[in-house]
Order: sequence, then C-alpha cells, then structure tokens
Amino acid sequence: MNFFDRFDKEHIIIAHRGYRSIRAENTLDAFKEAIGKSDMFEFDVQYTKDFIPVVIHDDTLCRTTNAKSIFKDKVSPYYVKDFTLKEIKELDNSEWFLKSDPFGTIDTGEIDTDTLYSLPNSFISTLDTILEFIKDEDFPANLEIKDSKYFDSEKIAKDISHRMRSADILDSCIVSSFNHAYLKLLKKLDKDIKIAALFEKEERAELLKYLKELDVDAYHIDKSLVKKDKIKLLKDNGIYTNVYTINDSEEKKSLFNEGVKGIFTDKL
Repeated sequence: MNFFDRFDKEHIIIAHRGYRSIRAENTLDAFKEAIGKSDMFEFDVQYTKDFIPVVIHDDTLCRTTNAKSIFKDKVSPYYVKDFTLKEIKELDNSEWFLKSDPFGTIDTGEIDTDTLYSLPNSFISTLDTILEFIKDEDFPANLEIKDSKYFDSEKIAKDISHRMRSADILDSCIVSSFNHAYLKLLKKLDKDIKIAALFEKEERAELLKYLKELDVDAYHIDKSLVKKDKIKLLKDNGIYTNVYTINDSEEKKSLFNEGVKGIFTDKL
C-alpha cells in the first residue's frame, strides 16, 4: 500500500517543519501545534560530530540557535557536524523566533509574546525523540534527510533505517531527500521503508521510469515543476505528487485542481 493511501481524503496538508509560522521550526512545540490542524508534519535531520541525528534544517547553527553567544571560542559558520550532541543540547532553539518574528505572526497579533514566553525553552531534539513522539501520537510525518558531505551515505542510511525500525514507525513515517542515494540505500536495507524523491528546479529525464526504479511512494517538487499531465501519469502508476512550500490559500486550491495530493505549508 502507498503511504498516502492511509489518508481518507483527496488532498492533504503537510506542516512544513511543523507549524512554523506560530512556533519555532523543527521543535516539539511546532510539531504539537501541527496536530489537529494538518494531516502530517515534515521535519529535517542533520548529523552531529559524534554521529547522532538531530532535528534541524540548516547545516549550521547560527540562524535558529544561540550558538554564537554560548560558544564564543568557536568561529563561524558553526556547522552542526562540528558539535557533539552534548554541546548542541546546551543551545536554545526558540528564542530566535521571538526576536525575528519570521512570519509576522507576533506583529499581527496572531500569537502574542506572553504566550511564547510562557513556553519552556526549546532545544534541538534528537531524531529518536521525534520518532518516539510520532509513535506516541500516532500521527504521520515526513523525515527529510539533509544532504551531508561529511558522513558516508551508507552509514547514514543504515543509521536511519535502524532507528526507524527500532522505533516501530515504518507505517507512520516516510523518508525524503534531494540526495537520492540515501533513498536507494534505504530501500536496499529495508524494503518496508517508504520513500519520496525530492526535486527542486530540474525534472529528471524518463521521470516515471526513474521513480519506479527508486520504488518511491511520492514525488516531492517545487511548484515550478508542476505539470498536470505528469501528475496524472504518476498517479495512474501509483505515485503521488506533493508540492512545497505553498502559503497562499488560492495557490493551494489551484495546485489541488492540478491533481496534486499534498501541499507543504508554513501556514495552517
């Protein structure tokens, strides 16, 4: 069964890095807020110096943590891969949201600073913590493996496969990546892992054949790659199309009319 056949609706909404327009992205708070307001959430994984998968989008710590003020002896760009899990656990992962108001939701009053300040400090979570959350909440999610130039691809795939199997969440979590080598390796290691291939600005030649060989459940694309006939062809062959990252309500409707299954969005 295709991962997306689990949804008893034609179209789904996927919370991009959690409900990140009202909570700091890729935090447990953002994922908790997504439940009940979306059909699933998406999150990102990077690896630490001691090879522990943690949930953060960027390959550096600067944008979403207070690393510069905590580790003054370090120098930019503060790559995740240069810090141990113990060091990363010292960092605040939510104060930046209050300071930058990245979606203007504090300024417009959609959320208030009192609400945010009343929340406990958020720290960078390990992958295991989020997999446990997915299991406990019985809520589907999309794990995106961020491309790493520093660790062996097979080592990463083995680690992800092992952690997902151990957490018993293979039915609740699909894995995506722009690095399709990870996806191939995951399928080789465990055929029960569901995968989705990410594309940005270029479409693959002989796309259907390529995706079938990868054995993907879904094709995750930038809106510039949306083509109605291609979406139908893939769907007819058991592959759903999901589009990122769409925040305009009218644009969401338009893409659903094109045959898209799911929309990744920051605004629920």
